[in-house]
Amino acid sequence: KTKYRVHKVRFYQPSPKSINVLSYDGTQDKVAVVRADFSIELWNLKYTPCIEGVIPSDPDTSIEAAAWFNGMLFTTGLNAHITQYNLATLQPKYSVAVTSGPGWCLAVNRHRAHIAAGTEEGYVCIFEIDDSGGLNFYKTLDKQDGRILSLAWHVDGNVIVTGSADVIRIWDVESGHTTDRILVGRAEKQKETLVWCLAVTNDFTIISGDSSGRTSFWDLQTTTQIDSFKAHNADVLTLTLTDDERRVFTSGIDPLLMEFTRVSHSTSKAHSWVKSTQKTIHTHDVRALVFAKNCIISGGVDTYLVFSSSTMLTKHFPKQHSALHLSCSTGHLLLNYKSHVDLWRLGSSELEAGSPGKALPLSNKPLHIAQVKAKRGSPFVCAALSNDCKWLACSSLVNVHLYSLQLDTDNSIPPVVQKVMPLIDTPVPSSSLLFTSDSSKLVVICLEYIQIWKLECAPVLVHTFPPSSTSSIHLACVSSGNFLATADGRSNINVYDLSSLKLKCKLPMHNGFPTVMKFAPDSTSLIVVYSDNRVVEFSVATSSYTSWYQKIHAAGGIAISTKSSLTGIAFDPKHKSLFMAYNDHELFIIDKEKELQARNKQSGRKASAIRRNLEFKWLLMFDSLHNGDMVAVEVPPAHILQQLPPPLWQKKYGT
Repeated sequence: KTKYRVHKVRFYQPSPKSINVLSYDGTQDKVAVVRADFSIELWNLKYTPCIEGVIPSDPDTSIEAAAWFNGMLFTTGLNAHITQYNLATLQPKYSVAVTSGPGWCLAVNRHRAHIAAGTEEGYVCIFEIDDSGGLNFYKTLDKQDGRILSLAWHVDGNVIVTGSADVIRIWDVESGHTTDRILVGRAEKQKETLVWCLAVTNDFTIISGDSSGRTSFWDLQTTTQIDSFKAHNADVLTLTLTDDERRVFTSGIDPLLMEFTRVSHSTSKAHSWVKSTQKTIHTHDVRALVFAKNCIISGGVDTYLVFSSSTMLTKHFPKQHSALHLSCSTGHLLLNYKSHVDLWRLGSSELEAGSPGKALPLSNKPLHIAQVKAKRGSPFVCAALSNDCKWLACSSLVNVHLYSLQLDTDNSIPPVVQKVMPLIDTPVPSSSLLFTSDSSKLVVICLEYIQIWKLECAPVLVHTFPPSSTSSIHLACVSSGNFLATADGRSNINVYDLSSLKLKCKLPMHNGFPTVMKFAPDSTSLIVVYSDNRVVEFSVATSSYTSWYQKIHAAGGIAISTKSSLTGIAFDPKHKSLFMAYNDHELFIIDKEKELQARNKQSGRKASAIRRNLEFKWLLMFDSLHNGDMVAVEVPPAHILQQLPPPLWQKKYGT
């Protein structure tokens, strides 16, 4: 067994960002996840769920609802507009104003290609979606008194149902008038009942969730109540229907996930609904539910995106995009908090080894070296630290800031952080910043170009690569031999030669989506892991797969068994045949030689030499230092709970 001395870093405490909105697109198997800062994560569900891209938050807007139509994403919010996004560039495409005030809810009718928004002043604004995704105003329904909190279409596109304080209204789309209304009733005389969520089935059943904790089922045609259940101790904020419309799931401030099942009666055509199962998978308010691929996807205040079914439960910790950078040579760690970046020096121990799992005594504790603050309203989108710890780069929404660092080895002299002029202006925010392994060049990756800067007293622009496609780059890495690899949202992986400043090669396309890639140290071998958890090794020098990968591919290929996509790769400097792949709670150790030997053995089943470690949670980064030590940055679940508001208090038996 290989043993490692691991630096466990637990002083990184990112601010938790709750999930406010979820929306699923069945045509592309994608989920839009809207966080509390109004950034939008695009999750690809084709294989193992993974983040395909992140639409940055806009400080001048908010998002209260989202909806998909044929692969196009729309949102609305307090800025009183419906916005469509370019999913290739991860930027807003255009927006149109809704009538009178902020938008609170949004729903699409696929049959008629219409999208409807409910507003603060009581209007339902309907737009036609043309073939290019443009929105053309169709009509506004009659004004009602009070805010429209929820909205749902019937599948035929002729009927809209809206929810407000104390009432559910049924609308005829053609006439624009209310045809009927349902008074939901009050649990307390002086307290309004808010209808937070709605759904309409094909057979004209309305399902509502309200602030009294009730889930109710109504006959749309007769406006009579079929069933009603007070299954929650507080507001029902969200509900979702299964594809066959025979099951409904609800949740809210009371984080209990409740399932209701439709029951048919043999003696008549009537049906009823019954409570079936319940479980608690979140600690705090659940704000959004969607049904996708035979499982429930949920999110809320506790920040976790959860995939659950009767046989499976997988939690995904919020990804910290470009938040951590390690200087492998000097043992310095850069932490990006968006509002500022912190530079730390890792601790050290005089003991080289100890008992497995035991902490070694520190001769030097971790030390905070420096902090660089972002301008107010212009957070750092990404940041990078050079390998020699002499350069620091940070990208805001409008430009790239470059700093020179002068650090004393024994910290007897205060560190000097000096901004280097001129600043690098970028028309769009940089998606990634990378220093070459020799710290002589800075790579700035934007949507419109890839720039190579030579680092001197003043940075010098050496070359600009044009974009290889119209899709944004979501992964990038550099090798020790001056190669740059990039992966875009369409799974294209390109490798550039930073010496000749030319495109070196392109990797063959793969069925899955690339979730992580990294060059092996002192090598031109690029390891790529895809969303189907298959591992590929490609030789940039020969522009072909390595001999090891060709042999392992002939034996059936290598796929890591996990329900969460892999987000990082690390190498063992002392064992060239070893590499690690990890996600937020699993670390897999792959020995390439042993894996090949295991495949070559004659056995009745496919053998594997991959080892799985569950020691870390939640693991954000795992990497190696040049001396062979490993660095693990993790955020314990308790650190997240400490920053969350208190959950709904509920009396338990015996308390």
